[in-house]
Amino acid sequence: MIDALIEELRQQGKSPTTLRSYMDSWGRFSRWYEQTNPHPTPTGGDAGPQMATQLDIANFKRFASSNFKPNTVALTMIHLNVIFRWLAQRGLTPDNPAEHVDRVSVPQSAPKWLTRGEQNALVRTVRQHGSLRELTMVTLMLHTGVRVQELCDIQMRDVTLTDRKGLLVIRYGKHGKYREVPLNVDCRRILLRFIESRKSSSEYLFYSQRSDKMSPRGVSFLIAKYANLTGIDHLTCHALRHSFGHQLAVLKVPLDVIARLMGHMKKDGSPNLAMTSRYTMPGEEDLARAVEELSWV
Repeated sequence: MIDALIEELRQQGKSPTTLRSYMDSWGRFSRWYEQTNPHPTPTGGDAGPQMATQLDIANFKRFASSNFKPNTVALTMIHLNVIFRWLAQRGLTPDNPAEHVDRVSVPQSAPKWLTRGEQNALVRTVRQHGSLRELTMVTLMLHTGVRVQELCDIQMRDVTLTDRKGLLVIRYGKHGKYREVPLNVDCRRILLRFIESRKSSSEYLFYSQRSDKMSPRGVSFLIAKYANLTGIDHLTCHALRHSFGHQLAVLKVPLDVIARLMGHMKKDGSPNLAMTSRYTMPGEEDLARAVEELSWV
């Protein structure tokens, strides 16, 4: 039953990560429901999770709030609302029991990014322990804000380099959004070196020993290696993207420009400023520095 919804979402262009997230949410709720309602209905019918009531959803919300992180609970409740609405529209359940259950409020926090010192430590470590390919990937993520899937999808034809200019084309970003990102001098220099050293006929910019295209999992594994080497616990592929957005905000670049560079766009093509404004929020270091100012010593 849920498989049919997942297939619909897949056809709508939802990413594999989003599809897995929906399945995780339904599995989380289903396991709780089956443990809470182990017996059939008095009439002998099947009391499957699709027959949940509004009280069941409210009780699950209380359970989840005590056992999972707030972000997980909030996302699960959103997914349950979508799933039950889909079931109700197809007559597979009488109504949407999640529709009128209050959403979970999650305090908005700043994304995890790397300070300039941490960025320097990362680059230094890659230069010492890594390859030219790895240094090129890290440089691109830090200086263009590409997502890990976008990085893997870059083809040779998507990179244009001249002595004074450079351009990276993201043909199919998140939600199928197209964008162009100018390449600064650091990106141009490392890309020129890397492209000259390539020993593969692959159409993709980054390849591995086993494949003509790097996988997101492979890149994530690589960044995890450097998180261990540098001791930067919050170093992830997405933290590199966040570092790009935060650094632009620190430099007072207008939010609409940052939104366009990062691919934060609405369906109508206008900049999604609400999403981009996260990079203007104070980070943990900013909060600690503010409190430290009150110290008497």
